[in-house]
Amino acid sequence: MQSKLIYRYSSALYEASVESKSVKKIAADCAGLIDLIKQSSELQLLFRSPVIDRLKKEKILTALFKGRINGLTLNLLILLVKNGREINTSDVLEGYLNMLDEEEGIIKPVFTSAVELTDKEKTKIKKDLDEMSGKEAQPVYEVDPGIIGGFTIRMKDSIIDGSVKRQLELMKQSLRTKSI
Repeated sequence: MQSKLIYRYSSALYEASVESKSVKKIAADCAGLIDLIKQSSELQLLFRSPVIDRLKKEKILTALFKGRINGLTLNLLILLVKNGREINTSDVLEGYLNMLDEEEGIIKPVFTSAVELTDKEKTKIKKDLDEMSGKEAQPVYEVDPGIIGGFTIRMKDSIIDGSVKRQLELMKQSLRTKSI
């Protein structure tokens, strides 16, 4: 249910931004607001607190952002507050950016390795991901020593697991199921 709710608000904002020819401006607003919310404990409290009255939240948001962000973006924030959905603000903004990426043929796979990769390795991986997906990849690189070696790639609902940890798990399962 959460994802449907987020999709509704994100797609409404996306459609309105296309109509008003302000897609990039609103994308910049969304990215900036996501960062601002992550950095500001006061904004996080504003969006999460059930104690603060909705009208007061609307006034605060208007005072903070009027003239600084696109009117459509501000209207979305106020609509989320009016409907009691302000806790989902970051997810809705992120949903908008994901829709824009999808429309532009951009994917953001998460590439996890056991060690930090060199720039040359990252360039090769990006090229391979571009070819494999047929889209422009903007990989996010993570390091997790727990996978022992190898790598994992997460793209939306798919996972490619070439980690040593996974291979050891499969070997262990295989040994347990085979009778001697």
